[in-house]
Amino acid sequence: MQKRYWIMALLLVFALALAACGGGAAEPEPTKAPVAEPTEEPATEPTQEAVEDVAAEADVSGIEKVRVAIVLPSTITDLAWSQALYDALVRIQTKMGGEEMMEIAYTENMWNVTDAASAIRDYADSDYDLVIAHGTQYGTSLFEMAPDFPDTSFAWGTAVDTGKEAGLENVFAYEARAEQGGFVNGVLAAKLSKSGVVGVVGPVEAGDAKLYIDGFAAGAKYANPDIKVNISYTGSFGDTALAAEAANTHISAGADVLTGSAQQVVGAIGVAKEKGVLWMGTQSDQSSLAPDIVVASQLYDWEGVLADMLKKHQAGENGGTAYALTLKNKGLVMDFADGLDADAVAAAKDVEEKIISGDLDVMAVMAGEGEMAEPAEAGEFEYPEIEPVRIAIVLPSTITDLSWSQSIYDAAIDLQNHYGEDVIEVVYTENMWNVTDAASAIRDYADSGYDLVIAHGAQYGTSLFEIAPDYPETSFSWGTATNWGEEEGVTNVFAYEPRAEEGGYILGVLAAHLTKSNVVGLVGPVDAGDAKLHVDGFVAGVRDTNPDIQMNVSFTGSFGDTALAAEAANTHISAGADVLAGSSQQVVGAIGVAKEKGVPWLGIHADQSVIAPDIVLATDLYDWRPTLLTMITKNQAGEYGGEVLQLTLANGGQRMIYSDKLPEDAVAAAKAAEAGIIDGSIEIVPEPR
Repeated sequence: MQKRYWIMALLLVFALALAACGGGAAEPEPTKAPVAEPTEEPATEPTQEAVEDVAAEADVSGIEKVRVAIVLPSTITDLAWSQALYDALVRIQTKMGGEEMMEIAYTENMWNVTDAASAIRDYADSDYDLVIAHGTQYGTSLFEMAPDFPDTSFAWGTAVDTGKEAGLENVFAYEARAEQGGFVNGVLAAKLSKSGVVGVVGPVEAGDAKLYIDGFAAGAKYANPDIKVNISYTGSFGDTALAAEAANTHISAGADVLTGSAQQVVGAIGVAKEKGVLWMGTQSDQSSLAPDIVVASQLYDWEGVLADMLKKHQAGENGGTAYALTLKNKGLVMDFADGLDADAVAAAKDVEEKIISGDLDVMAVMAGEGEMAEPAEAGEFEYPEIEPVRIAIVLPSTITDLSWSQSIYDAAIDLQNHYGEDVIEVVYTENMWNVTDAASAIRDYADSGYDLVIAHGAQYGTSLFEIAPDYPETSFSWGTATNWGEEEGVTNVFAYEPRAEEGGYILGVLAAHLTKSNVVGLVGPVDAGDAKLHVDGFVAGVRDTNPDIQMNVSFTGSFGDTALAAEAANTHISAGADVLAGSSQQVVGAIGVAKEKGVPWLGIHADQSVIAPDIVLATDLYDWRPTLLTMITKNQAGEYGGEVLQLTLANGGQRMIYSDKLPEDAVAAAKAAEAGIIDGSIEIVPEPR
């Protein structure tokens, strides 16, 4: 058998810095694992009773001349959070008779909290009747200055704290119960999706953004327990470039419906428009950007809340009330585009009516107490009894990479879905290409008392062995690796290794049966770890099936460079390859080329068929559930490490998935090889190189 190895490029390492909303840099917060229900306790009901019966239709009768000032984190034309409130004030101004009756002043783009505090104080000094600090980040400043202006009404949100415990009497709070409309949009998304994958572009995991996203995920799962809801948080409210990047990632992962929150979504909507992917909005009407793409919106109508604040102020009641926009009081309004599937819209309207009537409690569903259907479990599996456990994962790429990172993340979520959030907590930090940053994240998780901290990359081993001795009752794990720290005297580290040559061999057998040109191409990342094992096994499987096949192997030198992977795929096809395979996060680029050229693809790590169902014909799926449960049960028995855990075909750590588009003889040969590896009758002998 002829074989060729090409080294194409060196690994490019990059780190992404996210801007904090307050204007300074901040360490990225660990991300809670997105599931149908939020990974911690969901956003709670208000700590003081919110006024939910204030009608959205503003009653301006009796309101005398008034001056209102707003401090906004973004612009009055952001098509999101800021514009929704500003537009409501302008509508009230019109109803009152114009600028002579209501003066509106505003300061926009107040990302810097110190600058915002100065603006708030300046407005109070200038005797405005109502000063609105339109962002949760402004609360501390507001509470500090409100006592200095007892006759001025202040308001802030999203929040439910009016400062009563701090002795304040002149602060209103407001929030949008965005989980309600989010749930409705989630139901609609699940009904409209054909790929079974929807994507969410979140800003920061807080406030109404978190409520909306948690509600959306719950709604999607409510409508279709098998749907995959991929959630990413950019860490920014206003970075449109990051939002666009997140949208592209979701679409590459198979999403055919997108949603998102905050000012950043202009970037994501642009990508959705370009790719022809449906978008569902919240806060403000975004259809002006892409009328054919924005198919549903949860609109915030603040008119009733604002009018009630003005009436209370002029009656001498300067604060003390917390308001909430809801579907019932019509502060939240659902708007559906014409021409949508009638059944999908009917399903969305049905849950909307149930939420309004009280027959469906979205918070209860999010907490796992409502009528949420149980998600379908992947494969037959036995679950042992375990005690509550907290798991943290540090990942080199994203949880939607369709490869190395997603495979272990999905397994952790499968376990969480089975046992419940009260038993398994999952948090993660993704895109940790920088080893120093990853080490900080690992230590932070250990400091926070997580029971199992997983450093999901061979590059993290040195840091792990330095950190582990400081936390003897924390279990750490890493891979691919076979060193659990025996020589270093470490006893609380597990190592894990997928024996990828096994699944690789089967895919090689399959490739040999599929090729007609007798040329097969493989796009490898770096010649190490499970990627090397995969290549060795794949080449052996091709060779043992048909030694006359030319096997061309290239290594891009990168795990994540999709452009290099696409280039490698094109090179293989130009050299005559009519079957392709490859591994790591980079393969999204190669699969795109395979799809374009109509060349079959054989995958590994995670199910990549969502990108190209007609092209991805087989997958060596890593099922980390047995490995994770072994580490959990050993930890809870007082064994914190000291073992190498392997993922094999025999122990269920690897599972083969075959498309029904494959020829029967090819599948039969692959299954025979699978059986031979499991019973030991087939020995995988790598080619020397």
